[in-house]
Amino acid sequence: MAFNQIRSFRRAPLFAAALLLIAAVVMSGCVSVQKSGSKGEPPPPSAGVLFNSNPPNAEVYVNGKLRGTAPVTLQISAGTHTIDFRLAGFTTWSRELVVVAGNDTRVTATLQPE
Repeated sequence: MAFNQIRSFRRAPLFAAALLLIAAVVMSGCVSVQKSGSKGEPPPPSAGVLFNSNPPNAEVYVNGKLRGTAPVTLQISAGTHTIDFRLAGFTTWSRELVVVAGNDTRVTATLQPE
């Protein structure tokens, strides 16, 4: 065997190690991190709630905060919430709603004239 062939056999493990190191560095850059919530916490459990009103276009309040105009579908966190429907010329419709995570719900308010 020639001297140059012996030297190349000695370098083969070093070459393979260098390739593995390069592959590890390249692969580490391919990892993606998806932020699910603040401070790495998963989003709270929730459900879709479809709000309808009769007559339509009533404002929908969840826990005192305006969230949209009926008809509207909202993601609401699991638990008990106060729901209000307000429309000029009609009495406010108010109820407590228990939202169960993963169970979509429909709420229809029939408003009475003042």
